[in-house]
Amino acid sequence: MAQACNYPWLISAASNTLGEILIAQGAERQAIEVYLQALQYAEKIGSRQQAATCHQALSSLYETIGEAQFALNYARSHHLIIKEINGLSVIDQFSELREYDLSKKPPVELLLDLSSNSQLENKNLAEALSYVCQEALKILEVDTVCLWLKEKHQLRCEMIAGEQNIGFGIGKILRQQDFLKYSQVIQNLHAPIATHDLRIHPAAGEIAALYLPVNLCSLLEISVRLHGNQIGVISFGKAGQRKNWRREDLLFGSHIANLIQQILSLDEHRKAQSRLENRVAERTQELQERTELLRTAHQNIFILSEIGREITSQLDRESIIHTLYQHVHKLMPAEFLSVGIYQAEQELIDFPCNILHGKNLLPYQRNLQDPDLLSVWCVQHKKAIYINDVHEDYLHYIGIEGLEKLFAEESLDNKEVSFAPLSIIYVPLIVKDRLLGLLSMQSEHRNAFERMHVDMLTTLAAYTAVAFDNADTYQQLSSAQQLLMSKEKLAALGALVAGIAHEINTPLGNCLLTATTLKESSGKFIRQYTEGQLKRSDFTHFTSVLNEANDMLMRNLLNASDLVSSFKQVSVDQTSQQRRSFNLLKTSQEIVRTMQSRINKQNHQLMIDIPEQIVIDSYPGPYGQVITNFINNALLHGFEDRNVGIMRLSAEQTDRKHIKICFSDNGNGIREEHLRRVFDPFFTTKLGHGGSGLGLNIVHNIVTDLLGGTISVDSKFGEGTKITLHLPVQLPMRTD
Repeated sequence: MAQACNYPWLISAASNTLGEILIAQGAERQAIEVYLQALQYAEKIGSRQQAATCHQALSSLYETIGEAQFALNYARSHHLIIKEINGLSVIDQFSELREYDLSKKPPVELLLDLSSNSQLENKNLAEALSYVCQEALKILEVDTVCLWLKEKHQLRCEMIAGEQNIGFGIGKILRQQDFLKYSQVIQNLHAPIATHDLRIHPAAGEIAALYLPVNLCSLLEISVRLHGNQIGVISFGKAGQRKNWRREDLLFGSHIANLIQQILSLDEHRKAQSRLENRVAERTQELQERTELLRTAHQNIFILSEIGREITSQLDRESIIHTLYQHVHKLMPAEFLSVGIYQAEQELIDFPCNILHGKNLLPYQRNLQDPDLLSVWCVQHKKAIYINDVHEDYLHYIGIEGLEKLFAEESLDNKEVSFAPLSIIYVPLIVKDRLLGLLSMQSEHRNAFERMHVDMLTTLAAYTAVAFDNADTYQQLSSAQQLLMSKEKLAALGALVAGIAHEINTPLGNCLLTATTLKESSGKFIRQYTEGQLKRSDFTHFTSVLNEANDMLMRNLLNASDLVSSFKQVSVDQTSQQRRSFNLLKTSQEIVRTMQSRINKQNHQLMIDIPEQIVIDSYPGPYGQVITNFINNALLHGFEDRNVGIMRLSAEQTDRKHIKICFSDNGNGIREEHLRRVFDPFFTTKLGHGGSGLGLNIVHNIVTDLLGGTISVDSKFGEGTKITLHLPVQLPMRTD
């Protein structure tokens, strides 16, 4: 291979190796021929070291084969050459010492100065790369430094340093198809490549062509990496003569490559920071603009929310529309405002309220079968209409005949007044996918409205639709609640009548039985008297029976009279709800007496513990309804699947103005998840089994509204329930 390359130095070195192989094989004659040939190449290239090696080997070989004279001659020649080499080495050392300049820094110090140079951070990319490459010339003692960076699938020359004319400049592109071998070398470059003789480089031909004017002899190539990825290569070249790269050269070059990496990373950071600063500036400008828009929008939202709160607080449509009209004309440049109510069954849109220049107009209607009406289009499509110039935009919605129907002339009571709208907005009133109607505002001027006004009117339309729906629901709930409350009262009164009837039946039955017995005794007494068979003992027995019958009649009739009196008072109180002063114990006993038969029938007990002196000024009827509801709840819920339940009704006067009434039972109690909902309307655990869910809700309303007190419930499941009322002794005078 050395001969094929015509490389004398390598031929001489290879011949020495070949001679050693032949000596080891015992072929001394062939070894002598090889060493003689190697000696010729050594003398040709002027290598004393190679020549000394050849003379020493030939001396040894000739001695081996017994030719002493030749061995002696070559030994003398070897001695002379070694003496010359040693003498030249001393001379060279003195020469280098004389030429050594103490003012010049060694490469290590130059590299340290370069690494610690704080000015690199203040330079731009080109200046910093140029400075590092120029310093690399001194540190590695080379003639050229070239930095190549990857750009897509090719290499671009980013920086060049060196006094010689390389033949290309910064920006030179190495396309992969033109420098295939060199590109492959760069792509697979992981460790530094130190080429002492450029002719043995894998891409020697391409590199020689690239650096043609320079006549490079040696090349050191080190990979440049960023974020763990190879982004290029830095090449250090020696021209004119070969350079044997030392280990220090590889370390210095790798350190310079790291410096370049830091410079590129810093530049990348600067660019990213610059982009970020620009983006921040742009974003700041956008935020300032948006802040202004948001400030305006927030102000509008606040105004709209206040209007919406006022609108949705109304519970009838007339108040809703009146409130809406009060505010809309202050927010939007509209001369005409109207509200349409969708009448699906009549296939009409009813416009009951319309305002033009602040004055109310007459109501009018629109037929849903007319396709040339903007209001009909809005209702049928359930979409907003936004027109800033009727003559240009109307064709998007209606036909040409609709231009004559933009304004309802029949709404004008003064025929001298006219209105020709040019800007129009319609928005539908929709709640829960149900169409209720529409809102409209119109202006005589072109481009009177902005998209913001459409959004504002849409928001108000949403509030209005919710308010309409709430008003309708409230009316329905009010009617339903009144009906249910009437049914509750009738049911309570029916239970009262049934209880009283059952209670009166016992004393009246006793009276009837006593009267029948008395009649039989009287008849027997008369017959005995008429027939003359009356004895003193018969007379005594008759008077005794008569006396007992009178006592029994009086006792049962008084009991019936008390029941009738209690029934009369309780029924009058519950039906009339008249306010009066009443004794709490007596009224409570009358209420309990009407329920006593039901309590006894189910084997339960109710004990009353109320002081006799408590007298309050309130409504005995609603109070009785409350106590009755407590008893019914205990019988229905508390004592379900239980026998011999005990209820207790007690009261005490906490101070001069208030009393506390407690009703408790030892029944099933209330579950914790149900306890917080006992006063909610329609909440019951007995739905479909005798519970309406309105009992305690009505009780809560009676106690808090009519009786002016408070009510609370304490219960643990399985341990019974306690209901506490705090009522005023005397209600304040009502102004209504």
